[in-house]
Amino acid sequence: MRKVEWSMKRISFYLGPLLFLLCLLIPSNSTMDEAAKFVNVSSNLGPKYGLGVLLWTATWWVFETTSLGLAGLVPIILFSISGIIPWKDSVAPIMDPLIIVIISGFIFAKAFQKWGLDRRVALTLASLSRTRNPAVAGFFVASLPVFLLTLTGSMTAATSIVYGFVIAFLMRQGFNKGSSYGTGTLLALGQAATSGSLLFLTSTTTNLIAKKVIFETTKFDLTFVDWFYVGTFHAFFGLFLTWFLVYKIIKPEISSLPFEPSTLKKELSELGPMNRGEKITISILLLTLFLWLIPGIATNLALIKPDLEPLSVLLTKILPEAAPATLVLFIFPLIKIDGTTLLKWDEMLYESINWDIVFLVGGGITLGTGLMRSGFSQWIGMLFKSVIGPTPSEYMIFAVCSFIGFLLSYPASNTGAASVACPLAASLSIAAGINPIGPILGTAIATTIPSTLPSTTPAMAIAYSSGFIKMRDMIKVGIFADVIRFIVLIVVGPTLVNWFLSFRGLI
Repeated sequence: MRKVEWSMKRISFYLGPLLFLLCLLIPSNSTMDEAAKFVNVSSNLGPKYGLGVLLWTATWWVFETTSLGLAGLVPIILFSISGIIPWKDSVAPIMDPLIIVIISGFIFAKAFQKWGLDRRVALTLASLSRTRNPAVAGFFVASLPVFLLTLTGSMTAATSIVYGFVIAFLMRQGFNKGSSYGTGTLLALGQAATSGSLLFLTSTTTNLIAKKVIFETTKFDLTFVDWFYVGTFHAFFGLFLTWFLVYKIIKPEISSLPFEPSTLKKELSELGPMNRGEKITISILLLTLFLWLIPGIATNLALIKPDLEPLSVLLTKILPEAAPATLVLFIFPLIKIDGTTLLKWDEMLYESINWDIVFLVGGGITLGTGLMRSGFSQWIGMLFKSVIGPTPSEYMIFAVCSFIGFLLSYPASNTGAASVACPLAASLSIAAGINPIGPILGTAIATTIPSTLPSTTPAMAIAYSSGFIKMRDMIKVGIFADVIRFIVLIVVGPTLVNWFLSFRGLI
């Protein structure tokens, strides 16, 4: 008789569905019933159902029981058959605008590879860093560029652009899939993009959700400059912390990069001038970057010059992130160079796109929606509301509201978590007689911190799609980074917010 080996993958295959069934058997209580009633679902299909779906999906993702895309179908199927989310809404996130942006990044990487632009960019970046220290080179090639590019207003767009450059750099230096340095550098890319989402008020949607909730609650209009006082510190802290942690936890297998900057510079000169394919590919990239930048620039200028508000609204409406990304899909197969298509349609569909990541991210979006529609998110908020008591301190409100946002961002998208947690922070603060601006800001910042799984942020999903990163390494780095960044938020956040409120004469 053949002996069955019970590996962790095999155990988790059964553990996921078992946890789901056990959650359904949990007796309902008044808090669960109230949360279910709030979202108009039955108590049996309420918070405990959402918790079960979350645990099943998370178990298969964490232990990589099956492909991540296949595991991403679990929430789509379970929330649909229960009626919590209609089928058409449940499968729609597989082609969410966010997915189109991620796909555009894959396509640029393929085009760079086809026309040799990846080698040119890799040699340029490597020679400019002027160092053979692996960690320092990783900072200048991966972390810093993507961090600064979040000024596009999209960590997804920023990561999609830099992703191809980083892959090219690693391949030129001889690091293939399975290398520790490759793992660390791509993790540094995702972590830096996640940190960069706090750089500007317009860097991510969660910041703008906080601005909206603050205005609706207090009539105070948070400006671009105001954000620098409370958010930008956390962005820079996250950048340097995550870069340090990545290379301490995922130690490079070498102490010095294989090639001297001078050698790489010589190879770069030997490539000669760019060919037409390279020139057109880089032109499309610059056009895409310009179109990604314009709405964010207009929004920033409108904060200083209100007359530009109509233009800002128009550009934001007609040029969302997905618009330039869709143009990328449209343009590449149409352009021919000396009879050769810049990128064939088949090349784009079958050789460029990592469909596993498409279903992973799509499933993650559906999971977040399902947790809100099942009453799970409301249930979490009610539990914390009962914990803090009738007369919580200002610090307690800030810490609890931030923790709720932090917690919700793991199963849900940071935008979804902020949409639930920021209004909750406002209501808890007002009920306690506390200025809600601080707790709302703390909550919004907390929702951008999680980075432990590919589903937590688009940047981490893109980094994981490279094939260089194992799930256990992402979790290992993410746990340390997330916990430290959250602790710093709780320790430093209230002081920064109080100083800002005092400076603005709001307390």
